[in-house]
Amino acid sequence: MSKERFIERQAEVRNAVARLQEAVVQPESPIVRDAVIQRFEFSFELVWKTLKLYLERQGYECGGPRPTLKKAFAEGLIATAEEADVWLQILDDRNLTSHAYDEALAARIYQHVVQDSSALLGALAGKIQTLAWD
Repeated sequence: MSKERFIERQAEVRNAVARLQEAVVQPESPIVRDAVIQRFEFSFELVWKTLKLYLERQGYECGGPRPTLKKAFAEGLIATAEEADVWLQILDDRNLTSHAYDEALAARIYQHVVQDSSALLGALAGKIQTLAWD
């Protein structure tokens, strides 16, 4: 990947997470809940895949999202062990969104996104903006 493409990816992360954060402040409704979950899905995908690209550029083998998140914690991109645990819950939520739609599950994931996930995605997106492609 070129430096220019990495810079584009950083902008995509920033824009995706900004769209998620716009959605989580809207009054809850079925449409808003669905929009939040959809924006959560694509924000999470962009964040972990961008982390993977960066970490692989640094010489690490990451594989999928779980090892990528663990390596991001080991490298200080995820600040605390508590945050790392929440990131693994975020990954679990993301994996659950891929399955058949369940109203109760959607409500639970929506609450997680509003309460924790959007803020952590925003914080990590901010860190991604500071990464250099050297």
